Amino acid sequence: MVENAATEEIAGSAERRLSSQPRMIEGAAWVRDAWTQLDRLVSAGRLPHGLLLHGRLGSTMTALVETLARRLICEAPRDGWPCGACPACRQAEQGSFPDVHRLADDPDHRDIPIDAIRDLIEGAWFTRYGRMRLIVIERIERLNRNSGNALLKLLEEPPEATQFLCTVEHVDRLLPTIRSRLQRLRLREPRQAELADWWQAARGLAPEQARLAAFVDDPALLEEGELTFDWQAVTRAWVDLMAGRGNPVGVIEPWLSLPRPALARWLLRLWAAVARGRAGLPTEVPAALEASVEQLARSHDDEHWLAVQSRLVRFAREAGHPLHPELAVEQLALDLVDPRLPRRLDPGL
Repeated sequence: MVENAATEEIAGSAERRLSSQPRMIEGAAWVRDAWTQLDRLVSAGRLPHGLLLHGRLGSTMTALVETLARRLICEAPRDGWPCGACPACRQAEQGSFPDVHRLADDPDHRDIPIDAIRDLIEGAWFTRYGRMRLIVIERIERLNRNSGNALLKLLEEPPEATQFLCTVEHVDRLLPTIRSRLQRLRLREPRQAELADWWQAARGLAPEQARLAAFVDDPALLEEGELTFDWQAVTRAWVDLMAGRGNPVGVIEPWLSLPRPALARWLLRLWAAVARGRAGLPTEVPAALEASVEQLARSHDDEHWLAVQSRLVRFAREAGHPLHPELAVEQLALDLVDPRLPRRLDPGL
Protein backbone atom coordinates (compact mmCIF):
# COMPACT_ATOMS: atom_id res chain seq x y z
CA MET A 1 0.00 0.00 0.00
CA VAL A 2 2.80 2.41 0.91
CA GLU A 3 4.64 1.64 -2.34
CA ASN A 4 1.50 2.25 -4.42
CA ALA A 5 0.85 5.55 -2.66
CA ALA A 6 4.41 6.67 -3.30
CA THR A 7 4.11 5.74 -6.98
CA GLU A 8 0.88 7.71 -7.32
CA GLU A 9 2.51 10.73 -5.63
CA ILE A 10 5.46 10.64 -8.07
CA ALA A 11 3.09 10.35 -11.05
CA GLY A 12 0.98 13.23 -9.75
CA SER A 13 4.04 15.44 -9.33
CA ALA A 14 5.20 14.65 -12.85
CA GLU A 15 1.81 15.61 -14.26
CA ARG A 16 1.89 18.97 -12.44
CA ARG A 17 5.49 19.72 -13.39
CA LEU A 18 5.83 22.79 -15.61
CA SER A 19 9.04 23.50 -17.47
CA SER A 20 10.03 26.82 -18.98
CA GLN A 21 11.42 26.46 -22.51
CA PRO A 22 12.10 29.86 -24.12
CA ARG A 23 14.71 28.37 -26.48
CA MET A 24 12.27 25.86 -27.95
CA ILE A 25 9.64 28.56 -28.44
CA GLU A 26 12.14 30.96 -30.01
CA GLY A 27 13.42 28.18 -32.27
CA ALA A 28 9.98 27.27 -33.66
CA ALA A 29 8.81 30.27 -35.68
CA TRP A 30 5.15 29.21 -35.81
CA VAL A 31 5.07 28.87 -31.99
CA ARG A 32 7.05 32.08 -31.50
CA ASP A 33 4.33 33.99 -33.37
CA ALA A 34 1.69 32.63 -30.97
CA TRP A 35 3.88 33.49 -27.97
CA THR A 36 4.15 37.09 -29.17
CA GLN A 37 0.34 37.38 -29.20
CA LEU A 38 0.05 35.76 -25.77
CA ASP A 39 2.76 38.02 -24.33
CA ARG A 40 0.80 41.09 -25.41
CA LEU A 41 -2.41 39.76 -23.82
CA VAL A 42 -0.68 38.87 -20.55
CA SER A 43 1.15 42.20 -20.36
CA ALA A 44 -2.09 44.09 -20.95
CA GLY A 45 -4.03 41.96 -18.44
CA ARG A 46 -6.41 40.82 -21.20
CA LEU A 47 -5.77 37.08 -21.28
CA PRO A 48 -9.20 35.35 -21.33
CA HIS A 49 -9.92 33.16 -18.31
CA GLY A 50 -10.61 30.28 -20.71
CA LEU A 51 -7.90 29.99 -23.39
CA LEU A 52 -8.00 27.35 -26.13
CA LEU A 53 -4.73 26.85 -28.01
CA HIS A 54 -5.58 25.23 -31.34
CA GLY A 55 -2.84 23.61 -33.39
CA ARG A 56 -0.61 20.60 -33.78
CA LEU A 57 0.11 18.87 -30.54
CA GLY A 58 3.55 17.69 -29.61
CA SER A 59 6.67 18.96 -27.88
CA THR A 60 6.39 22.51 -29.24
CA MET A 61 2.77 22.94 -28.10
CA THR A 62 3.66 21.48 -24.70
CA ALA A 63 6.53 23.96 -24.41
CA LEU A 64 4.15 26.82 -25.22
CA VAL A 65 1.51 25.78 -22.67
CA GLU A 66 3.94 25.04 -19.86
CA THR A 67 5.99 28.19 -20.38
CA LEU A 68 2.81 30.30 -20.46
CA ALA A 69 1.61 28.66 -17.25
CA ARG A 70 4.96 29.41 -15.62
CA ARG A 71 4.79 33.01 -16.81
CA LEU A 72 1.36 33.44 -15.20
CA ILE A 73 2.42 32.21 -11.76
CA CYS A 74 5.95 33.65 -11.80
CA GLU A 75 6.48 36.30 -9.16
CA ALA A 76 9.19 38.22 -11.06
CA PRO A 77 9.14 37.64 -14.87
CA ARG A 78 12.28 38.73 -16.73
CA ASP A 79 11.89 40.19 -20.22
CA GLY A 80 8.51 38.49 -20.50
CA TRP A 81 9.78 35.03 -19.53
CA PRO A 82 9.47 33.12 -16.21
CA CYS A 83 12.35 34.01 -13.93
CA GLY A 84 13.05 30.42 -12.86
CA ALA A 85 14.23 31.54 -9.43
CA CYS A 86 11.15 32.62 -7.45
CA PRO A 87 9.41 30.14 -5.10
CA ALA A 88 6.53 29.62 -7.57
CA CYS A 89 8.91 28.82 -10.45
CA ARG A 90 10.97 26.43 -8.33
CA GLN A 91 7.88 24.59 -7.11
CA ALA A 92 6.39 24.39 -10.62
CA GLU A 93 9.66 22.94 -11.93
CA GLN A 94 9.50 20.23 -9.26
CA GLY A 95 5.79 19.53 -9.74
CA SER A 96 4.90 20.64 -6.22
CA PHE A 97 3.09 23.93 -6.93
CA PRO A 98 -0.32 23.30 -5.32
CA ASP A 99 -2.37 25.59 -7.60
CA VAL A 100 -1.73 23.57 -10.77
CA HIS A 101 -4.45 21.09 -11.77
CA ARG A 102 -3.62 19.23 -14.97
CA LEU A 103 -5.35 16.61 -17.11
CA ALA A 104 -2.51 15.41 -19.30
CA ASP A 105 -2.97 13.61 -22.59
CA ASP A 106 -1.88 9.98 -22.92
CA PRO A 107 -0.47 8.08 -25.92
CA ASP A 108 -3.84 6.47 -26.68
CA HIS A 109 -5.76 9.78 -26.43
CA ARG A 110 -8.39 8.11 -24.26
CA ASP A 111 -11.54 9.95 -23.26
CA ILE A 112 -11.42 12.13 -20.16
CA PRO A 113 -13.71 10.30 -17.70
CA ILE A 114 -16.26 12.10 -15.59
CA ASP A 115 -14.46 11.07 -12.38
CA ALA A 116 -11.37 13.01 -13.52
CA ILE A 117 -13.50 16.12 -13.99
CA ARG A 118 -15.12 15.66 -10.58
CA ASP A 119 -11.67 15.47 -8.98
CA LEU A 120 -10.68 18.57 -10.94
CA ILE A 121 -13.74 20.49 -9.71
CA GLU A 122 -13.09 19.46 -6.12
CA GLY A 123 -9.46 20.56 -6.33
CA ALA A 124 -10.40 23.87 -7.96
CA TRP A 125 -12.22 25.00 -4.82
CA PHE A 126 -9.31 24.35 -2.45
CA THR A 127 -7.76 27.43 -0.85
CA ARG A 128 -5.31 29.06 -3.24
CA TYR A 129 -1.63 29.04 -2.37
CA GLY A 130 -0.59 31.78 -4.79
CA ARG A 131 -2.27 34.54 -6.73
CA MET A 132 -3.66 32.32 -9.50
CA ARG A 133 -5.05 28.82 -9.92
CA LEU A 134 -4.18 27.05 -13.19
CA ILE A 135 -6.32 24.36 -14.78
CA VAL A 136 -4.49 22.75 -17.73
CA ILE A 137 -6.41 20.34 -19.98
CA GLU A 138 -4.50 18.77 -22.85
CA ARG A 139 -6.36 17.66 -25.98
CA ILE A 140 -9.65 18.84 -24.56
CA GLU A 141 -11.54 17.23 -27.44
CA ARG A 142 -11.14 14.00 -25.43
CA LEU A 143 -14.08 15.12 -23.27
CA ASN A 144 -17.12 12.92 -23.78
CA ARG A 145 -20.66 14.18 -23.25
CA ASN A 146 -20.77 13.31 -19.55
CA SER A 147 -17.37 14.71 -18.63
CA GLY A 148 -17.97 17.75 -20.86
CA ASN A 149 -21.25 18.57 -19.13
CA ALA A 150 -19.53 18.19 -15.75
CA LEU A 151 -16.79 20.65 -16.76
CA LEU A 152 -19.27 23.13 -18.20
CA LYS A 153 -20.44 24.49 -14.85
CA LEU A 154 -16.85 25.06 -13.70
CA LEU A 155 -16.15 26.99 -16.90
CA GLU A 156 -19.27 29.10 -16.44
CA GLU A 157 -18.74 29.81 -12.73
CA PRO A 158 -15.03 29.32 -11.94
CA PRO A 159 -13.48 30.19 -8.57
CA GLU A 160 -11.86 33.61 -8.36
CA ALA A 161 -8.47 34.01 -10.11
CA THR A 162 -8.77 30.75 -12.05
CA GLN A 163 -7.09 30.40 -15.45
CA PHE A 164 -7.98 27.63 -17.92
CA LEU A 165 -5.27 26.66 -20.42
CA CYS A 166 -6.52 24.07 -22.90
CA THR A 167 -5.10 22.56 -26.06
CA VAL A 168 -7.00 21.11 -29.00
CA GLU A 169 -5.89 19.59 -32.28
CA HIS A 170 -9.25 18.62 -33.81
CA VAL A 171 -11.53 21.46 -32.81
CA ASP A 172 -14.47 19.95 -34.72
CA ARG A 173 -14.49 17.10 -32.18
CA LEU A 174 -14.82 19.44 -29.22
CA LEU A 175 -18.28 19.71 -27.68
CA PRO A 176 -19.92 22.95 -28.93
CA THR A 177 -20.94 23.95 -25.39
CA ILE A 178 -17.29 23.80 -24.27
CA ARG A 179 -15.96 25.47 -27.42
CA SER A 180 -18.31 28.45 -26.99
CA ARG A 181 -16.91 29.18 -23.52
CA LEU A 182 -13.25 29.25 -24.51
CA GLN A 183 -11.45 31.89 -26.55
CA ARG A 184 -9.44 30.20 -29.30
CA LEU A 185 -5.96 31.16 -30.44
CA ARG A 186 -5.09 29.33 -33.66
CA LEU A 187 -1.42 28.53 -34.16
CA ARG A 188 -0.48 28.82 -37.81
CA GLU A 189 0.83 25.82 -39.72
CA PRO A 190 4.64 25.67 -39.95
CA ARG A 191 6.32 25.92 -43.32
CA GLN A 192 8.70 23.15 -44.36
CA ALA A 193 11.74 25.42 -44.14
CA GLU A 194 10.75 26.37 -40.58
CA LEU A 195 10.32 22.72 -39.61
CA ALA A 196 13.72 21.89 -41.09
CA ASP A 197 15.35 24.68 -39.09
CA TRP A 198 13.60 23.42 -35.96
CA TRP A 199 14.78 19.83 -36.49
CA GLN A 200 18.34 21.08 -36.88
CA ALA A 201 18.23 23.27 -33.77
CA ALA A 202 16.16 21.02 -31.50
CA ARG A 203 17.49 17.58 -32.50
CA GLY A 204 20.84 18.33 -34.12
CA LEU A 205 19.97 16.81 -37.50
CA ALA A 206 22.15 17.45 -40.51
CA PRO A 207 20.54 19.86 -43.01
CA GLU A 208 19.58 17.19 -45.58
CA GLN A 209 18.14 14.86 -42.93
CA ALA A 210 16.27 17.78 -41.38
CA ARG A 211 14.68 18.61 -44.74
CA LEU A 212 13.54 14.99 -45.11
CA ALA A 213 12.11 14.93 -41.59
CA ALA A 214 10.34 18.22 -42.29
CA PHE A 215 8.71 16.71 -45.38
CA VAL A 216 6.64 14.50 -43.04
CA ASP A 217 5.16 17.85 -41.97
CA ASP A 218 4.06 16.56 -38.58
CA PRO A 219 6.69 16.42 -35.78
CA ALA A 220 4.27 14.57 -33.49
CA LEU A 221 4.49 11.48 -35.73
CA LEU A 222 8.25 11.08 -35.42
CA GLU A 223 10.00 9.58 -32.42
CA GLU A 224 13.67 10.09 -31.68
CA GLY A 225 14.82 6.93 -33.44
CA GLU A 226 12.83 7.69 -36.60
CA LEU A 227 14.41 11.08 -37.29
CA THR A 228 17.39 9.57 -39.09
CA PHE A 229 15.41 6.83 -40.80
CA ASP A 230 16.31 6.12 -44.44
CA TRP A 231 13.42 8.04 -46.02
CA GLN A 232 14.97 7.71 -49.47
CA ALA A 233 14.80 3.92 -49.15
CA VAL A 234 11.10 4.17 -48.25
CA THR A 235 10.55 6.29 -51.36
CA ARG A 236 12.61 4.07 -53.65
CA ALA A 237 10.59 1.07 -52.46
CA TRP A 238 7.46 2.74 -53.80
CA VAL A 239 9.21 3.49 -57.12
CA ASP A 240 10.20 -0.18 -57.43
CA LEU A 241 6.71 -1.29 -56.45
CA MET A 242 5.04 0.90 -59.08
CA ALA A 243 7.57 -0.22 -61.70
CA GLY A 244 6.79 -3.88 -61.00
CA ARG A 245 10.32 -4.72 -59.91
CA GLY A 246 10.26 -7.92 -57.87
CA ASN A 247 7.75 -9.43 -55.50
CA PRO A 248 5.66 -6.61 -53.93
CA VAL A 249 6.01 -8.07 -50.44
CA GLY A 250 9.81 -8.20 -50.77
CA VAL A 251 10.14 -4.74 -52.29
CA ILE A 252 8.48 -2.98 -49.33
CA GLU A 253 10.88 -4.20 -46.65
CA PRO A 254 11.87 -0.57 -45.72
CA TRP A 255 8.20 0.17 -45.00
CA LEU A 256 8.04 -2.48 -42.28
CA SER A 257 10.56 -0.63 -40.10
CA LEU A 258 8.36 2.47 -39.78
CA PRO A 259 5.31 2.86 -37.55
CA ARG A 260 2.25 2.80 -39.76
CA PRO A 261 1.07 6.38 -38.94
CA ALA A 262 4.44 7.78 -40.04
CA LEU A 263 4.49 5.57 -43.15
CA ALA A 264 0.95 6.64 -44.06
CA ARG A 265 1.85 10.30 -43.67
CA TRP A 266 5.00 9.94 -45.80
CA LEU A 267 3.21 8.15 -48.64
CA LEU A 268 0.37 10.67 -48.64
CA ARG A 269 2.88 13.52 -48.80
CA LEU A 270 4.57 11.80 -51.75
CA TRP A 271 1.20 11.30 -53.44
CA ALA A 272 0.47 15.03 -53.13
CA ALA A 273 3.87 15.82 -54.67
CA VAL A 274 3.14 13.43 -57.54
CA ALA A 275 -0.25 15.09 -58.10
CA ARG A 276 1.39 18.52 -58.25
CA GLY A 277 4.03 17.25 -60.66
CA ARG A 278 1.44 15.73 -62.99
CA ALA A 279 -0.44 19.04 -62.95
CA GLY A 280 2.69 20.92 -63.99
CA LEU A 281 3.21 22.53 -60.56
CA PRO A 282 6.34 22.53 -58.37
CA THR A 283 6.51 19.28 -56.40
CA GLU A 284 7.86 21.02 -53.25
CA VAL A 285 9.93 18.00 -52.20
CA PRO A 286 13.49 17.95 -50.86
CA ALA A 287 16.11 17.71 -53.61
CA ALA A 288 16.97 14.16 -52.54
CA LEU A 289 13.46 12.99 -53.50
CA GLU A 290 12.96 14.85 -56.78
CA ALA A 291 14.10 12.05 -59.08
CA SER A 292 11.96 9.47 -57.30
CA VAL A 293 8.86 11.66 -57.43
CA GLU A 294 9.40 12.25 -61.16
CA GLN A 295 9.62 8.48 -61.72
CA LEU A 296 6.42 7.93 -59.74
CA ALA A 297 4.60 10.63 -61.69
CA ARG A 298 5.51 8.97 -65.00
CA SER A 299 4.66 5.44 -63.91
CA HIS A 300 0.86 5.58 -64.27
CA ASP A 301 -2.01 7.71 -65.53
CA ASP A 302 -4.30 10.07 -63.60
CA GLU A 303 -6.99 7.44 -63.13
CA HIS A 304 -4.52 5.13 -61.43
CA TRP A 305 -3.23 7.86 -59.11
CA LEU A 306 -6.76 8.84 -58.07
CA ALA A 307 -7.40 5.23 -57.08
CA VAL A 308 -4.08 5.17 -55.22
CA GLN A 309 -5.18 8.12 -53.12
CA SER A 310 -8.29 6.33 -51.85
CA ARG A 311 -6.19 3.31 -50.84
CA LEU A 312 -3.66 5.50 -49.03
CA VAL A 313 -6.39 7.37 -47.16
CA ARG A 314 -7.91 4.09 -46.02
CA PHE A 315 -4.50 2.84 -44.89
CA ALA A 316 -4.00 6.07 -42.91
CA ARG A 317 -7.37 5.64 -41.21
CA GLU A 318 -6.48 2.08 -40.21
CA ALA A 319 -2.92 2.89 -39.19
CA GLY A 320 -3.71 2.92 -35.47
CA HIS A 321 -5.16 -0.62 -35.54
CA PRO A 322 -3.01 -2.70 -33.15
CA LEU A 323 -3.37 -6.07 -34.94
CA HIS A 324 -1.30 -7.57 -37.76
CA PRO A 325 0.89 -4.55 -38.66
CA GLU A 326 2.96 -6.46 -41.23
CA LEU A 327 -0.15 -7.87 -42.90
CA ALA A 328 -1.63 -4.37 -43.15
CA VAL A 329 1.49 -3.05 -44.90
CA GLU A 330 1.61 -6.05 -47.24
CA GLN A 331 -2.06 -5.45 -48.07
CA LEU A 332 -1.20 -1.85 -48.91
CA ALA A 333 1.56 -2.99 -51.27
CA LEU A 334 -0.83 -5.28 -53.13
CA ASP A 335 -3.42 -2.49 -53.24
CA LEU A 336 -0.99 -0.02 -54.77
CA VAL A 337 0.13 -2.39 -57.52
CA ASP A 338 -3.42 -2.20 -58.89
CA PRO A 339 -5.70 -0.13 -56.64
CA ARG A 340 -8.73 -0.84 -58.82
CA LEU A 341 -8.80 -4.51 -57.79
CA PRO A 342 -10.61 -5.72 -54.62
CA ARG A 343 -8.50 -6.08 -51.52
CA ARG A 344 -6.78 -9.45 -51.58
CA LEU A 345 -6.05 -10.01 -47.91
CA ASP A 346 -8.27 -10.03 -44.83
CA PRO A 347 -10.91 -7.30 -45.45
CA GLY A 348 -11.47 -7.01 -41.72
CA LEU A 349 -8.13 -5.27 -41.16
